Amino acid sequence: MRILLTALFFLALTPLLQADELSNRLRLILPGEDAPTVNERQFLYQRVSQLFRELEGDKVDKKSTKKKIVRIENRLHRTYLRSYAPNADLADAFRNGNYNDVTAAVLTALAYEYFDVEYEVYVDHWETYLIADPSGRAITSYQPSHEKHKDEMEASFRRDYLDLLRATIIDNLPNIGAKEVNELFERYYYPPDKKLSFGQLSALLLYRRAQSAYQAKNYQKSIDLLELALQKEERPAFLVLRKASELQLKAITQPDVEGDINTLFKQWAERPDNRYLPAAILQHFDEKQRLLLAENNLGGAADLLGNYLQRAPTGKKDWAKNLTDLQQYRLLRHHFTNGRMDLAQRLAESLFAEAPNDETMRFVLGELVIDALRRTRLTGSEFTIAVESAASRDPFIRKQDRFADLLLRELAWKVRDRYEADDLHGGTDALNHFRQALVDIPIGEKRSLWTLTAFIAASNYHFRMEEYQKARDFVSEGLRYNPNEEYFLHRRDLLQRY
Repeated sequence: MRILLTALFFLALTPLLQADELSNRLRLILPGEDAPTVNERQFLYQRVSQLFRELEGDKVDKKSTKKKIVRIENRLHRTYLRSYAPNADLADAFRNGNYNDVTAAVLTALAYEYFDVEYEVYVDHWETYLIADPSGRAITSYQPSHEKHKDEMEASFRRDYLDLLRATIIDNLPNIGAKEVNELFERYYYPPDKKLSFGQLSALLLYRRAQSAYQAKNYQKSIDLLELALQKEERPAFLVLRKASELQLKAITQPDVEGDINTLFKQWAERPDNRYLPAAILQHFDEKQRLLLAENNLGGAADLLGNYLQRAPTGKKDWAKNLTDLQQYRLLRHHFTNGRMDLAQRLAESLFAEAPNDETMRFVLGELVIDALRRTRLTGSEFTIAVESAASRDPFIRKQDRFADLLLRELAWKVRDRYEADDLHGGTDALNHFRQALVDIPIGEKRSLWTLTAFIAASNYHFRMEEYQKARDFVSEGLRYNPNEEYFLHRRDLLQRY
């Protein structure tokens, strides 16, 4: 549970560190730092960049909005989106021309963003599409194999989805009319008239892959993909398919504990020392609370917790704590996923106060504190004061990688600006401040970057003043902090001539 929480915040916060929009988008689509993911991201970066260059060769950037849309679609359909495959990955368009409705939408959206075409994304039953220039010409962009939806096909799709709801999360659902079917469909799937953000589109990409894995009877892969999707968005459709995958796995593995929640509580009361029953009840609870949180029904989730705690056999304090902790972690994730950083930070502070030695909660709280600092509009010395104040209040954040980027960036920029203004006194003071900050910050990529900025600025100032020994001294000091930095080594060799 705590590992999942750590992964959530690492995946969600990492995109903030990237240098350009395409990197941001690709890291949102493919988060992670393992070698296969990094290689796939690099491949996509190269090939999508090549697509942009081809579109520039098509003179897209010089055309009207309508012609931009037409030329982007023509290039994609002619060159990359050649064969529909439900299980296609984003990279397949570049490898073999395979695509599905979501990968086509993602590539089209990336091209629209690059050429400043506004767009909206929608899911209409089984198909994703875009509306380009929504406030102007409102041109609809479908994947190449699109066929017009027939009313009877859409009705059949909704009925099939209702059968899935009956088999997974809605017990004893009676026969209902078309209006009620439509309401349930929109509640537990994708409302056709509600547009998606790019982040939600990236989650839909994982959902499509999970659906393909389910169709291929690879149920564990489906569950794994849905968990990744749920880290991006809490959508009931993901939980419905996850439950369906779990039921298929249970049918294969024949677990020791089965039954509805009333049966499980009854069995546990009769066998309070059974270790499987409380675990099964905890799983039931988590499934129900995740669905409630996905619907933003926080009151219902709190009532559910109270109900389960009340029904447990007496004396089960550890189980009750696990149940309560699980809801707190899910609620923390809910606040974060929905952009309520203030609520997430407040809850993280409360959880950390209860367990100050919990490394996972310390990391999560630190990331939230750092994220709050990044979102402020403070600059210069005001920002530095705010960062240092946060570090005084929560000193453990000094050990986190993103803190180095926050604090050292501002301090290094101040060193650079003072020396570039030929302000020796100000530069010296700023560099001393920078040195003091380095003491508590572990060695890492960001520390190395800003160390280079600060000490090269000092060295360059003294070089301009023709004080060559001091210029060499500052390069040597920088090398003590970062002995493998190629630019420091290059400057050291260059300064030997003076």
